[in-house]
Amino acid sequence: MHLLRLAILTLVVMLLWTLGCSAPAMLVDCVQSPEICGPGGECDPETRQCRRKAGSPCLTSEQCTVSERPVCNGAVCVACDVLASPEVADEACQNRNQKDVAACIRTGARKGNCGECRLDSHCTDGGKPICDAVSFSCRACQRHSECVDSQVCNLGGGVVDLPEVKVGQCVPASKVVFVDADRCPRGGPPATGSSERPFCEITSAIAKADFVVVRPRTSGLYSGLSVSDGRRITIVGSGRDVSSPVQIAALSVSGSQTTLVLSDVVVRGDSVGVMCGKDGSLWVLRSVVQNGGVGIDSLGCNRLVVEQSILLGNRSLGLRVGASTRQYRIVNNVINGNGQSSGGYGVSIAATVSGLFSYNTILNNGEKGVDGGAVRCEMGGTSTRTVANSIVIQNAMSTRVDASGQPLGSQFAGDCRLTRIVVGIDGTVVTPPSEGLIRAIPDLDQSLRLINTPNNRMYVIDKGIGDETVRSDHFGGGRPKGDGYDLGAHELR
Repeated sequence: MHLLRLAILTLVVMLLWTLGCSAPAMLVDCVQSPEICGPGGECDPETRQCRRKAGSPCLTSEQCTVSERPVCNGAVCVACDVLASPEVADEACQNRNQKDVAACIRTGARKGNCGECRLDSHCTDGGKPICDAVSFSCRACQRHSECVDSQVCNLGGGVVDLPEVKVGQCVPASKVVFVDADRCPRGGPPATGSSERPFCEITSAIAKADFVVVRPRTSGLYSGLSVSDGRRITIVGSGRDVSSPVQIAALSVSGSQTTLVLSDVVVRGDSVGVMCGKDGSLWVLRSVVQNGGVGIDSLGCNRLVVEQSILLGNRSLGLRVGASTRQYRIVNNVINGNGQSSGGYGVSIAATVSGLFSYNTILNNGEKGVDGGAVRCEMGGTSTRTVANSIVIQNAMSTRVDASGQPLGSQFAGDCRLTRIVVGIDGTVVTPPSEGLIRAIPDLDQSLRLINTPNNRMYVIDKGIGDETVRSDHFGGGRPKGDGYDLGAHELR
């Protein structure tokens, strides 16, 4: 009889093990014998009976429909980040066989969910090569540094002239050579232009590839250069506003079919920062040209493009568009503190040229007390030079007044056509203003961004004429953000 009772108890235990606790555990205390609950169950310490484990039962990850527990592990749906390694977790997410799911998110609000990507290598669509660290989705590149291999992103504006590389895509590393004065080889095998064995100077690299990626040096400037060989050369630096920018001495371009593209660099020319001579083409994108006699001098440019750049503190003239220039595009720039020597001014545009001058902020240029400190358009000619959608403030003008004491001075000279221009808002402020100080406070912050003031809401925001070729502002923000385009270099809202 004792053996019969033992056999019955053993049969009950085996049956519960097989069912994974689907039947009540009335006869056996699972606290004393936890093994009876099996891999699909767990022991309830209060009832001392088996129950099914928390989570949904599963055989494969495809059966896990709750986003917080997306992968199957031991017959239970669990958060993906509890698995043994990131690689195993990524594979479990991929095994769900759902569209745009390739990786396990391991940080942030969606931690433990499956997402589109965790690494750039998960992004297989060439048009979206970057894994966004916030959304864990693939997107277009937005900075050169996001392109790990080449350090060149097609940001638009003419920085890349390769049909196979669309805006938002990375330039292939095979098109790039590197320059790094601090890490170039000083002995042994010579420099090759690779990331590991970069050239010491830009002048050594320009004939080696279409794109020259330059890294900042700890002291001094990179040597200037002049190109006139009928090629297109693009020089890419570390950024316009970074603490350690790439700094280059004077540059010039000339000659038929010769194009020089400068992106994300600082140019510190002594006499002229950047010169575009006869038949050359020049692009200055997201760069700074400062402290020269003339910042940018286009004497005979075939095409001049200056976008999202800063012309700062050039002694005689910030920008000159000369009579032999065939076409220009000057958009989203900050032109600040130029031409403050005798006879100086901010911008000069010759009578015979045509192009687009729009969405610029022109501030504090020109010799004090002299008219035309901001922009001078040469008299005569048949072309119409239009200054549009811009903020023009605190530039030099004469102190002349009429019989009633009204000012007669002008920040402009010559026959420029002005459209959608604001000349009356104030300059810059260190701390955010109070709404109650409308007449006493500035409308731009220290970075020359618009502030949300009554002046700006009335005269600046949404007051520009839309232009489909202008998709972003000086700071990289999208245009437009509201009902229309904001005047000046900054799109506030």
